[in-house]
Amino acid sequence: MNKENHSFKEKLIISATNFAREKTNVDPGLWVFVNNGNIFKSINHSGLFEKDTFVIRYNRDWLKIASEEQIIKTAFHETFHAVQQQALVGRRLGLKSDIFTEEELNTLEHEFKDENYDDSVDTWHTYLSEQQAETFAAYLFERFKQDLEEHEELVRKYYKRFINEE
Repeated sequence: MNKENHSFKEKLIISATNFAREKTNVDPGLWVFVNNGNIFKSINHSGLFEKDTFVIRYNRDWLKIASEEQIIKTAFHETFHAVQQQALVGRRLGLKSDIFTEEELNTLEHEFKDENYDDSVDTWHTYLSEQQAETFAAYLFERFKQDLEEHEELVRKYYKRFINEE
């Protein structure tokens, strides 16, 4: 789908993602897509970060029922998973993280393994990776609340910040 065909809420979640990725220096290779809900577990599944492909996917059906605040916080949450993955890749390359301790990186590495991440039992919220992402989303939202009040302005400034054609 071409960017020009996105609804305002789709533009908002892409813009909020771009805002967060700029603030956190996420690698520009991150791709962001808005997909139909049939690839998600339910309409309530807002989005997901695919660590192996460095892609964030948002649920178009969820966006239709979500508030604009939920949309922005979800974008921040999913972007933080990219920050976590970027730190794990950096560690494998011999780089020291400025954000995470070695203990946190060990836990994140364990949680990010496919066999260890089972959201079917609804315990995902107990994972460090999810707790950090939620905390980050709340913090970034509060920290930049004044900058984010004008959602149209956020879209105007950040929607096309990164190349991201589907």
